[in-house]
Amino acid sequence: MKKACSIVMALILLFPILPLLNNEAHAADDVTGITLEKEIRAVIAAGVMNGYEDGTYKPANYVTREEFATFLARALELPAGPAIFKDVSPSAKLAPYINAAAAAGIVNGGSNGNFSPKLTITRKDMALMISNALDYLKKEATYVKPEFTDVAALSSAHRIAIGKSVHLGIINGYADGRFGPEDNARRDQAAAFIYRLLNGDLPEPPVKAYQTANIDGTGQITHAPMQYESFDLAKQAMDKSGSELVLKDGKIIYMKEHAGLVFAKPASKATTVNLYTDTALKNAKTYVTASAIGSSGISTELQYITATDSYVKVYLGGEYYYMKQADVRLVPYEGAEGRSYYAVSGGMLVHYIYNVDTNQTVSYTAGPAPSFMKAGAKYYSWDGFSFYNANGKAVGREYQYFQFLSGRSKTSYTAAQLDNYIKEALAERQATGLAKYRDATTKSKLIGLGTIAKKIENEYHVNALLIVSMAIHESDYGMSDKAQRLNNLFGIAVYDADPSGGASFKTVEEGVVHLADAYLKGAAGDWRGGYFTPNSWRAYGAAPGNKSNGVNVKYASDPNWGAKLAGHMYTVDHELGGQDFGRYTLAFTNKADVTVRTSAGGSGLYTYGLTRMPVTIEQTGDWMQVVSDIPTHTSGYLQRSEVNILPVAE
Repeated sequence: MKKACSIVMALILLFPILPLLNNEAHAADDVTGITLEKEIRAVIAAGVMNGYEDGTYKPANYVTREEFATFLARALELPAGPAIFKDVSPSAKLAPYINAAAAAGIVNGGSNGNFSPKLTITRKDMALMISNALDYLKKEATYVKPEFTDVAALSSAHRIAIGKSVHLGIINGYADGRFGPEDNARRDQAAAFIYRLLNGDLPEPPVKAYQTANIDGTGQITHAPMQYESFDLAKQAMDKSGSELVLKDGKIIYMKEHAGLVFAKPASKATTVNLYTDTALKNAKTYVTASAIGSSGISTELQYITATDSYVKVYLGGEYYYMKQADVRLVPYEGAEGRSYYAVSGGMLVHYIYNVDTNQTVSYTAGPAPSFMKAGAKYYSWDGFSFYNANGKAVGREYQYFQFLSGRSKTSYTAAQLDNYIKEALAERQATGLAKYRDATTKSKLIGLGTIAKKIENEYHVNALLIVSMAIHESDYGMSDKAQRLNNLFGIAVYDADPSGGASFKTVEEGVVHLADAYLKGAAGDWRGGYFTPNSWRAYGAAPGNKSNGVNVKYASDPNWGAKLAGHMYTVDHELGGQDFGRYTLAFTNKADVTVRTSAGGSGLYTYGLTRMPVTIEQTGDWMQVVSDIPTHTSGYLQRSEVNILPVAE
């Protein structure tokens, strides 16, 4: 026996020993100081054996047959194989490894067709699997009769397998001369056998970029010690352990449902990111402003719903969307320094937009505050009409009138009234003393716009109040550089990727005509289509809207563009006496393929291909008379059952 042991030791010295894949000092754990520490650490580092969720490795734990088959399949990087065992479900977590090992001839089942995956593996069966692995690797191994005192009664297959492993120095016996063939094999022994089987030539460790973590009330993130090869494994560990986050390369990629915020923060230098309607991220419906890492700008805030390794599901403007993981930053509520919110000020609804990069807010007034809101409280919403308190409880739903009023409707104000409002507004801004409003009463490109807007309203059926308010918003009261140089009051052809550009017009009126004809109506054959023209590629309703429906879907990357425009419309209307507010009833279609008809029960005028299209109702009844979205007809008709009436904030 002493001679056999000497041969074993000599052979072990002849085989190269794999250094630890991580040369850094290990923190004390339950592997530190054990006899087979080097071997088990190398096998763990190579991704052959995993630890437990509590950060332990439990080297003395017994190994099951399915576990050792898995270790070998990973170590040898075996290709997939078919399912052959009756007691190994194809959906079982380790089934792919067992099937791969079976296809390679490394594991076998019993005569009854079972593999008995959950049984603890014995040392003799481990030796048999290792012998089969040697055959698979085509490693020559001279048989040396084992001199152990307890192997004579074993099958010849087991004796040969043990002899081969002893000859190669893979398996050793006990100091008392026994092999212990019926002993249950431990994890540290299994690791050592695999380490020696490959002579230290273990596969490169798989990338384990995923971790689970928890976050406390101060935003402090505590990482769990284990790392995982895939999102699915990390997610399973998170669910089992009760952790709160999944991270990839240190970045949060998953939180529990509704547990935080999403900010548009692309890894690229993009200034906008797409919102997709499908999990494959192929169908981009709209886009939002973004602030690339290391750049300035405001990152759009969205409501987090859930996520996978490839996408993040969000809510914005009344619709669920999907975003690329590379385009977002997930922020748990516990770690959020701030967030956007709504508040009541002087009876008005003020939206405070949070900038995650500067930790500051900017604000605008959207219109009258909903009836259920109280001054002094903060409210939260990602669509501007459904609101929640700080505890996440829904408190009410009301819509802003001008945000969903048809742009095909007519304002009650005359050209003179609109022009007088513009003069007073310019005088107020000039009186502020701000340099950008110097000489506004004589230089502004808004001067006389009321007259132009009423003319366009009559010729092109575009609401003059909308035109004036849109010019106020886009051109900063006609004093912006593009308004002054290009007579461009609406940001036409000014793109996020090139904000210095823009269309040039000979006169202000030419620019307004272009907006009404080429953009809102959509000239025949124009690739741009019309924002007001039903079923045009960028038509989601003839109202300012938001990122779910209306002009805002495609016109502007700012998700609050429609709400800001509505705020300007409300302000102008309020100053002129409030004659337009509340003149109509507002609604959304409640299904797709709703046909607007020429009369009650008459022929079709046009059909909305999508649901939730905003409609402006002139007369109620079983058949609703509505403002037509096409200029050839001033009115159309819908059935009452085809729409949902919107509650409006007053």
